[in-house]
Amino acid sequence: MKKWKKKTKIIVLLIFLILLVLFAALCWKKRRGIYNTYMKLTGQEIPYSVKEKRKKAYGYYEQKLNVSMNLEDTIPIAENDDSAAAVETTIPQEETLVAASYEIDRQLQAEQENGYSWEEPMVIQNPYQSAPLTAVVIFDTPEECAVRFTVKGKTEAADISGEIEASVSHRVPVIGLYPDMDNTVVLELLDENGKVTASQELTITTEALPEKLTDAVKPVKVSGESAFELTMVYGQQTTYPFAYDCMGDIRWYLSGEKTTGLYMLSNCRMIVADKAGYVPSQEKPQPTNLYELDYLGRAYTMYYVAAGNHHEVIEKEPGGNLLVLTSSLEGHIEDKIQEIDRQTGEVVNELIMGDIIDSEYEDRVDWTHLNTVSYQPETDTIVISPRNLESVIKINWTTKEIQWILCDPRFWEGTEYEKYVLQPEGDFVYHFQQHTAYQLDADLDGDSETVEISMFDNHAVKLRKKAMEYYDGKKESYLLVYSVNEKEKTVQQIKKLPVLWSNITSSTIYDEESNHIFGMSGHVKVAEDKRHGMTYEFDYDTEELINQFSLKDYFYRASEMKLDYNDLAAPMELKENYILGELFQPVKTNKWLWTKKPEQILEDEDVTFHLTGQVLYVGTYDHQISQILFHGKDNTYVYDTTDIRLHDEDYLAYYEHLPVPLQGLAADEYEIYVMYQDGFYDTAQKITIK
Repeated sequence: MKKWKKKTKIIVLLIFLILLVLFAALCWKKRRGIYNTYMKLTGQEIPYSVKEKRKKAYGYYEQKLNVSMNLEDTIPIAENDDSAAAVETTIPQEETLVAASYEIDRQLQAEQENGYSWEEPMVIQNPYQSAPLTAVVIFDTPEECAVRFTVKGKTEAADISGEIEASVSHRVPVIGLYPDMDNTVVLELLDENGKVTASQELTITTEALPEKLTDAVKPVKVSGESAFELTMVYGQQTTYPFAYDCMGDIRWYLSGEKTTGLYMLSNCRMIVADKAGYVPSQEKPQPTNLYELDYLGRAYTMYYVAAGNHHEVIEKEPGGNLLVLTSSLEGHIEDKIQEIDRQTGEVVNELIMGDIIDSEYEDRVDWTHLNTVSYQPETDTIVISPRNLESVIKINWTTKEIQWILCDPRFWEGTEYEKYVLQPEGDFVYHFQQHTAYQLDADLDGDSETVEISMFDNHAVKLRKKAMEYYDGKKESYLLVYSVNEKEKTVQQIKKLPVLWSNITSSTIYDEESNHIFGMSGHVKVAEDKRHGMTYEFDYDTEELINQFSLKDYFYRASEMKLDYNDLAAPMELKENYILGELFQPVKTNKWLWTKKPEQILEDEDVTFHLTGQVLYVGTYDHQISQILFHGKDNTYVYDTTDIRLHDEDYLAYYEHLPVPLQGLAADEYEIYVMYQDGFYDTAQKITIK
């Protein structure tokens, strides 16, 4: 009898526990869970990480093996195109832009060694097949001399000239040809004193612009001169980056469509985010491949960024490491900064915004939306622009301590961060959804105790309720300069120039040499001419409008195109390892987890494979592949993206190539399987790691 009662009690207890678990699950399902109730009762904000898991996700998230890829576990890449030889496979190889550039450059060098004369030079138009309004002129001279070229402009101020150092064998880069016309190019030989000893005219005929660039720039006000010889425009719907002169004529463009960023370097080259590789995110896929390019189109180095790049790549110091904006991908995007060693490609420092701003403010996937970063070496600080926090923040790059916040004080009122907010002096209108916030080297207020911060104030609001409470609703943007007294923690607005309202993107540039300030409105919604961009050039002191150009398409930024003709004239020098960076590493799984080989063969033409170096690129539409499995005789690895949940179905239309590093796989013979949409497939692809 006692035993029966004891068993009954145990059964009742088990039933009670089961009912309790079911009740707790029901509460959680209906968002009345114990955890949430506790958070609400104590007046705390439910952490975004909890909210994020409840949001509707798009794409396919089935897993064959229950693994989770650690996004902090990356593998360093340091190789070149020839590294692909370490992988035996029938998967086709695709070379990098670096290898393609070097091959062409060697051909040019061979031509140069053929010894063309000054009287009959060799003219090669668009030598690297990516910059149609460029050329290279090759010839020898009996004696060493410098060379100057001039592309004759439609006006004298529109002439574009460059000079290269003295030599007897010359490779003269020509930048600035007009499209669809016979261009006159003047070549001049210069002696050691700069005196012209000989000259001649060449005619270079060019083809018409691509249709997308037809009527891309329309002058509104033209003075005939500009502080910028060439102004570059790029990004967003401006998929062919181009440059226009002081009259608004296009004189340079890249023929390969680039939908993402271009970032200027101190060596007069640029970092270009390439479309060859993408990583999925909670929103738009992010490009993983960055190239260092010059304006002839030559690529020198490729960098992998594991979580992808957005908005900004900038040099920490001239010629130094790169500061790259990226994403944590752990529920959020566009919230992370990494310092990449320029020589090795390894990440040597990083900052995630959630580590310095409490999660109470993480109210959506793109909660900070970092759009610029810059470094001040004298103070070891960075200035960042988290657009969705309506703030510009200065932070010690080593200690991660906040120095100050430039923002309307009402935004941070009542929080632990209001102590960092600079106190305003004088009357001014605060910024909303700003871009390109940089600390200037120039002293614009005559006070050595202050630093100046310039920015483009889009003066728009997104979804943040707190900012909308005091948004003035003015439909115009501003070029702003603030004077910050860092010791007193005060701020004054010393310049505010209104420009056409641009609700996103855009840039402000102060040019110290000319004392001009530029406003680049990249996303104009309401314009009299129904076009989508506008650029301005003002005298900083008088605020006189010097030049204004209307642009046909939306763009990300516009900036000065700076050229180093000696660098463009020099033959390429190829580093042993020109492919650098880090990528997410596939997870090694235990053998006992394995079930059996998939019965279905994947025959979908939308899934493709190619190899670059030892990185496998798997082409697919966004979030259609959740796992890539490498099943060997003795080892199994999984590249898994199921934790990266898509929150906007529009991005499912993006076609991307996932870069999967093979460098960390043990020597074995592998078959490649995928979880594609709702099925488990054999791709019929094999690789052997030696």
